[in-house]
Amino acid sequence: MEPRYREHAHAQAMFEKVERFLASRLSQAAFCQQEGLAYWTFRYWLKRHRLRGTVTAPPQTQTTTIAANPESLSDFIPLRLLPTEPAAPPPACVIEYPTGVIVRFHGPVEGAVLAQLLHTQPA
Repeated sequence: MEPRYREHAHAQAMFEKVERFLASRLSQAAFCQQEGLAYWTFRYWLKRHRLRGTVTAPPQTQTTTIAANPESLSDFIPLRLLPTEPAAPPPACVIEYPTGVIVRFHGPVEGAVLAQLLHTQPA
C-alpha cells in the first residue's frame, strides 16, 4: 500500500469518527473513551475537520426539520431572541494611567484637556 493512500485512508477514518461524534450527544471525553481514542489526538482531528469544512465547503445555510409529533419536541428548550442594540462606537481617545485608571473619550477632545490629563497622575 502506498504511503499517501494510507495517510488518506487514516484521515478518512478519523473524519468519519469526528462526524459520528458531531452526530452524538456525547462530550468529547466520553466519545474518546467510547472509541478508545486519545483525547488530544481526537482534538487534532476535530480541528482538521472544522478547518477542512471551512476551506473546502462553500458557506451553506442550515435548515432543520422538526417532526410534527409533540413528543419529539420535549427535548427542545424554548428560546426567545430579543433584538440587539447597536454596538457603541469605539472611543476616540483612551488614556491609561500606570495606577490602573482608564479615561475614555467618545467624542472630540480639546488639546488643552488632553495635555492636562497627560501631565497629571490620578490618585
